[in-house]
Amino acid sequence: MLKPKEKFTKKEMKKDPLLETIKMVFEKYNEHKSMIFRAGIGIIALTVIIVFLFNRQVSRQKPADILLGNALVSMDTGDIENAQFQFGVLTDEHGSTRSGKTSQYYLGSIYFDKGDYYNAKTHLEKFINSTSENILLSSGHFMLSNIYKKESNQDKEEEHLELAVKFSSIPHNRHSLELALAELYVDRGTEEMAMEIVQKILNLENISSGNKKKAEELSGFLTRK
Repeated sequence: MLKPKEKFTKKEMKKDPLLETIKMVFEKYNEHKSMIFRAGIGIIALTVIIVFLFNRQVSRQKPADILLGNALVSMDTGDIENAQFQFGVLTDEHGSTRSGKTSQYYLGSIYFDKGDYYNAKTHLEKFINSTSENILLSSGHFMLSNIYKKESNQDKEEEHLELAVKFSSIPHNRHSLELALAELYVDRGTEEMAMEIVQKILNLENISSGNKKKAEELSGFLTRK
């Protein structure tokens, strides 16, 4: 008989020995700071603390990566609630790490799929504001564009759709996003910008049949106007 999948709980999280060490260093430093400065080594003591803090960030990255991997496995196997919980632990306990920041994206996408656009927007905005180089940025901006579309905020919808195009690294996806942007330009009355995108897509040699058909439909529509 298969055992039920174990879920992570915050109670199982162990105390971070480095955090305790840094706390002790600060306490000792405050206790003896007058003596330290009189000895002329205040700067050295402060440098030691900074090095401790830097090493802490590096040491935390590995366990954060492991937690992210576990959460992604749960998500891939359809255990969304467990994945959501683990992503939440990551953002709470390792929010300053790369994996912690990436977890904001996955939390946003889970809430987006559930139709909880308020929480989706909160996490996605935290994600895009935390990094300038991430393969998930395009998808994050695209979801935000859709959320603002539902809120009838065309300025924000356009802004995030343009950023989704900018950060897209996969040609097929970028072409699809560009055509979605062209449609938005049409809706907003900027047909010239829409036609510029359409003509660029149609002049490409490697383009999917779906994107080509969409571009031809838009071209026909714009030509008739």
